[in-house]
Amino acid sequence: MAIQPRAGKTQLASRGDHLVQFYERDAVLNDAVSGYLLAGLESGDAAVAIATPDHRAAIARQLVTSGVDVAAECAASRLILLDAAETLAAFMLDQHPDPARFNEVIGGVLASAACDGRHVHAFGEMVALLVADGHAGAAIELEALWNALQQATHAFTLFCSYPMSALGNEALSASVQQVCAEHSRVVPAESYMELRAPQDRLRAIVVLQQQARALEAEIEERKLVEEHLRVALAMERAARDEAQAALQLRDEFLSIASHELRTPVAAVISQAQLALRRIEKRGQVDPDSVVRALRQITGQGGKLARLLTQLLDVSRLEAGTLILDRQPTDLCPLVDQTVAMAQSLHPHMFVVSRPASMIACVDGLRLEQVLTNLLTNAAKYSPDGGQIEVELCELDGGRGIELAVRDHGLGIPTDKRAGIFERYFQAHSDGYRSGMGLGLYISRQIVDLHGGTIQAEFPPTGGTRMVIHLPA
Repeated sequence: MAIQPRAGKTQLASRGDHLVQFYERDAVLNDAVSGYLLAGLESGDAAVAIATPDHRAAIARQLVTSGVDVAAECAASRLILLDAAETLAAFMLDQHPDPARFNEVIGGVLASAACDGRHVHAFGEMVALLVADGHAGAAIELEALWNALQQATHAFTLFCSYPMSALGNEALSASVQQVCAEHSRVVPAESYMELRAPQDRLRAIVVLQQQARALEAEIEERKLVEEHLRVALAMERAARDEAQAALQLRDEFLSIASHELRTPVAAVISQAQLALRRIEKRGQVDPDSVVRALRQITGQGGKLARLLTQLLDVSRLEAGTLILDRQPTDLCPLVDQTVAMAQSLHPHMFVVSRPASMIACVDGLRLEQVLTNLLTNAAKYSPDGGQIEVELCELDGGRGIELAVRDHGLGIPTDKRAGIFERYFQAHSDGYRSGMGLGLYISRQIVDLHGGTIQAEFPPTGGTRMVIHLPA
């Protein structure tokens, strides 16, 4: 059957065809559809057009111009003009065409037109509406339903259309291929069909191929840029999260530091004020009161000095300016003196196990600082007293030196053990919270500078054993 579009182009459609035309201008579509429907009516067949209001009006005008009595043909059901949006809504369910409703609605329309054994020339614009609304998948489903109905009845020829303006999205390239696969014949847009000379069409094909390759290259480049952007955004998010974590850590540290520094300062001031009031009240010095006040002031001043030393050490460690003064040192008297100092400050029993002598090349003051911190922690987290054991020995085969401090106190909660050597880390609840969480961090850094290691062991009988390994 010949289809004579008004623009003079010839399209051939046989009975049972499922034709799709891509178009760039509405006038081209209106000419093609009106010619297609006119050919059906002139051959004694029926015609159905399911189109938008503008297209229906234009098609009807062109049929009238061609001599068709549109009103009479509609009254005889030989010409049926329906609104595409309203018809589509009648069988859509959850943004997908429902097969049963489709067969009921469209099958009923075609059956009405096909009475008396007439063949039907049907035009449907509903798939174009779905694509325009971003539902390309639903349009493919609708094309498949048309095909299934056509195979079941063999009573109609179908003409579909898609505007090229709705298919410019890169994501629709696969959908366009599926659309073409659902049709028995495909008609390109008019910019190609209007080329009459074979060489002109070949040139157009070459240009289209070049444009397709250029588009593919542009898409790949854009994907690469998007990937770089995605990585950059991920890095920016990570940096932002890290900065936020650092700010939170800083705020927590400032809160701890202000509390820890304020406590000894307040104690020093209160003891000095108390001693001053007693002197002013009594007019003379009570030696015992003065001694007690000076001891309190000395103790709190020492604590304040240790806290300030820790802050200074952290600053030096982060700047890389903490330098060891390593000298051959007998570790045995160093351990004895450090333990004796701890014994004078804590009620615990300190037990030392060591050889007669053990020489190592260390910074004695820094190693004493590490041992003092371990002994202080052992006493602090053994609130019920108990024995604290200090062991100094040589590793098997002279591989190095081991210095260990073992307590039988609270131990460290399992979920906190991984972070005990981190800066500002507090392993225990506020009930045992003391210091700024810097002692073990600084200790590990000092041991690392000595080329050694420090680790925590957790004996099954409870408590903690801190172990330092130093090179021979």
